[in-house]
Amino acid sequence: MPAGEWLLIETLVEDLDPTVVAEGAQVRQWAGPVWLHRKLGQARVGVAAAAVRRCRAEQTSVREETDGLRILAEPIRCAFDGIHGVQLWAGPAAAPVPPRRQVAAWDWEADTELAYHGPGLEELIFARDPAEVRVVRTPPDAFGRMVRFDGRVEYFAMATGLVPGGHWQGEVDMLGDDDAVRRFQMVARAAPRVRRVSGLMHAVPEHNGVPDPDVTILRAVSQRAGVGIGLVELSSAIIYEWAAEPLPPLDRWAVERPAVDPDDLTALRAACADVAREPGTARRLALRVRFADGEWLTAQAELVAMATAASGHGLLRVWFDGAPESG
Repeated sequence: MPAGEWLLIETLVEDLDPTVVAEGAQVRQWAGPVWLHRKLGQARVGVAAAAVRRCRAEQTSVREETDGLRILAEPIRCAFDGIHGVQLWAGPAAAPVPPRRQVAAWDWEADTELAYHGPGLEELIFARDPAEVRVVRTPPDAFGRMVRFDGRVEYFAMATGLVPGGHWQGEVDMLGDDDAVRRFQMVARAAPRVRRVSGLMHAVPEHNGVPDPDVTILRAVSQRAGVGIGLVELSSAIIYEWAAEPLPPLDRWAVERPAVDPDDLTALRAACADVAREPGTARRLALRVRFADGEWLTAQAELVAMATAASGHGLLRVWFDGAPESG
């Protein structure tokens, strides 16, 4: 392996073998032991594989030097104190070691619909001040910052399906708190045993970030709508982004996942199924929601499919025109 290239190895699911997903800035498609053997050679691959296993098991940096060869392995920690990836470098012991790539980990829990951000993730993808960093986020907190996500449909099919072996990777562009757009390689695997999706974000500044004009237009138009407009994954009824944030008293929906009355949630899921089957139709419904320490509020809502049924996504308009309910 040429000196200067760090390998990014995902270890996202415990019962699956690690795979190489990047070599420097170059994406690799889940490359396994055969690729690693070919890349490192017979003399290096055994030592490198052992270093990755030790790094993962002991959750610590590993440094090995033998016969003029240096092997470095650095763990990528998640919010649950596990290791979601390892950065690996192999080269001559006398060669200078280049800076590591910028990588951080995340998890999404299917049952709570909340994301858990690992150490350094928000500073990396949002350019966020450390004082503003939080571990737990709602889907709109993250997806609302994506200005390009070309594999959105395929990603959500994997994430909501939670099928053993389910995986996805692609490139996304994120808008930071400093208004700069940055490109990342996003790597994700389904972990159905723990009902999570686990992932890595790898900064690839070598690849230019370019906002999706359709997304930009949708957000700009939505801002003038006078109601909240959420993007919904129709197979799960998950609101993953607010193109326009709801107005008070529903404004907390932009940053908090409220409790939804079970009957109303069932009605929303049925409406999602209806518009997925019949693009161009709309469904009106009322959703009783309650935020932490608050009263029940009845939100008026209208759901339509986006573009075609094949997209699997919809727009949910929400507004409030009543008084809080007691009880």
